[in-house]
Amino acid sequence: MLTVSGHYEVYMKTMEQIMAGNLDYIPIMPKVNPWGAALGIAILMMLIMMKVGFTIYCMNICHFRNAGLGNLFDGFAIFFKSLWLHILMFAFVYLWSLLLIVPGIIAAYRYRMALYIMLDNPQLSAMECIRASKEMMDGRKGELFVLDLSFLGWYLLAAFPFVTIWVTPYTSVTYTNYYIALRDMPVSEYDLQI
Repeated sequence: MLTVSGHYEVYMKTMEQIMAGNLDYIPIMPKVNPWGAALGIAILMMLIMMKVGFTIYCMNICHFRNAGLGNLFDGFAIFFKSLWLHILMFAFVYLWSLLLIVPGIIAAYRYRMALYIMLDNPQLSAMECIRASKEMMDGRKGELFVLDLSFLGWYLLAAFPFVTIWVTPYTSVTYTNYYIALRDMPVSEYDLQI
């Protein structure tokens, strides 16, 4: 039986295949190209390493050390450790987000300093960096949230590409200085804040 448009037969054939468990037949779910997926994962890993390198660059600037474009590739020297750190942070934030959005946001703020801690203390494992970040951010998540809100106008302006060239380094160096301020805070003063 065909309708005027002739889609009834195609629809019924698709439904029969779905009911039979043949999910490959669903036209909405195309097959994934393995080469495309591999390329996407490789690009994602490269971007993570460039982010690590940019964080190293910002830390060098904030510590008044020699900083240059070569720092962007320094993340590749600690490839597996920084990749594992990012995978763990993503997994923890994702799992907290399954409960509700707010716990996921809180978890993201809790783990935000883990990369800085890893770069300052290369002897620590990824889990130790995450634990140290949780301790460092205890009682400080609201403060960092307010810092994020202060950049809201800049992020809106960053919709224009030429503004992004200035906003990204500005915010990144600010977050790096925030980490350095927390790290250098005396223990007694830090305990009073919590």
